[in-house]
Amino acid sequence: MRPITPILRAPAAAALAAAAVLGPTLGTSLLGCAPAPKTSTLTTDDLVETTNQMAEQLRASDFLAERAADSPQVVIALNKVTNLTSDLIPESQQWWMMARVRDQLSVSTMAREKNVRFVIPQQFLAKAKEAATVPQGFAAERDPTHVMAATFLSATREAGKARTDVYLCEYRITSLDTGELAWTGRYEFKREAFGRAYD
Repeated sequence: MRPITPILRAPAAAALAAAAVLGPTLGTSLLGCAPAPKTSTLTTDDLVETTNQMAEQLRASDFLAERAADSPQVVIALNKVTNLTSDLIPESQQWWMMARVRDQLSVSTMAREKNVRFVIPQQFLAKAKEAATVPQGFAAERDPTHVMAATFLSATREAGKARTDVYLCEYRITSLDTGELAWTGRYEFKREAFGRAYD
């Protein structure tokens, strides 16, 4: 079984950084004076399940069901996830959450059966061209027709020593011509914790 890896909230990340820099004494006082409680913080498994759910919803959507190999081509550019939760999600994971949904749909199948393709994010393309790691003229015909973006939100409820964090992730595919939503998917879950994170 894959170990569950928490996505650190900013204060927790700062505490770990301080412990690493200032030595074992501070690390013990911040992190070692009580057993770690069950946490309400996001984990890697949460992000995996979120992308699983989004890929499944998109695969079953009317947006794709109504398309065929001879449908007008759709070119979807990816944006990274907008993180509005109380947890720290690194930028690399924000991009990974978008790429994982794309990859689970099978890029070759989408192109062949639905005439849908995904293109490298503009930010990555610009960096690749600047570093000369792609050929001249690479992705010159990317011309996206749609954009896929996502927003991750959270709300916290505390009652005594108990804490519950409710998370909602929403993915959207939007037409660049009309601004209309072509597809939206949502996944909501919660994590509960009991006890204190420190004494």
